[in-house]
Amino acid sequence: MARPERPLEPDGTPLIDFALRLRDLRASRGLTYTQLAARSNYSVSTLQEACAGRRLPTLDVAIAFATACGADVEEWRAHWLHAHRAVAEAADTGRVAPTVAEATDLGQPSGPPGPPAVRDAAQEGDTVPPGTAVSAESRWRLRTRLLALASCGLAALATTAALLYSGHKSPSVDFASATVQNKVAFGASGFSEDTTPVYLSSRTVSRCAARGCEVAGTEMWSGAKVVVSCWRTGEKLTNEDVTSAGIERNPYAFSSDRWYSVLWKDGRHGYLSQVYVDADSRGTLGLRRCT
Repeated sequence: MARPERPLEPDGTPLIDFALRLRDLRASRGLTYTQLAARSNYSVSTLQEACAGRRLPTLDVAIAFATACGADVEEWRAHWLHAHRAVAEAADTGRVAPTVAEATDLGQPSGPPGPPAVRDAAQEGDTVPPGTAVSAESRWRLRTRLLALASCGLAALATTAALLYSGHKSPSVDFASATVQNKVAFGASGFSEDTTPVYLSSRTVSRCAARGCEVAGTEMWSGAKVVVSCWRTGEKLTNEDVTSAGIERNPYAFSSDRWYSVLWKDGRHGYLSQVYVDADSRGTLGLRRCT
């Protein structure tokens, strides 16, 4: 008999948020863990653990989960990268109590145990007299609640910003998806696939294949999806065949000195000129400028 799934309450922490996203995805597809296991080649226990909220699953597990559900892989790669970054930042600053990452048995309790002899004043809402010992669990729960309240406040601000920026890309996001468009504009209206693939560069300059700054193994054609994290300016490029007659009238002609920072599938990083993405993927996409 399948073990019942532990209820999770949103608390603003990246682990719980990501686990709830996975649960919602599975529920929206109407799939059981057994069906997911058959589709993903991961065990039921591994997939259940990914949704438990105790630790962040590996990127491979998260992508396999999303693929088994028929979801957009690059979108879920961006979700995972965002969660991974938030978990790392929280660990660095000590803003979130440690999770029970060592618990591999799904039946093992996931919350921090509290000493039985100390009253949990933070949970009950009582004030604590000076000099009274407060349990580690009390401090953890209080901190979690404060984080949840802060998260609600941030969510409200984000909603307001979305209304103010109606019709524009969402501001101040950590990651976005861009679609590659490796095409050349020629003549007054010509627009066709380039004969050579586009690739990531370690520097924001052109012709990196000849200049030793190509990121090996990142060749792409039109339609490929990439995860971008920020933008910066560099060498100005164009998709125009400037020798063709009428190119100045071509509606597809585009030139730009703006480059995206791209996170490749294996964790490597490189730059891609906005000349090589489609019109909907240009601009800033609400991303910060690269430092």
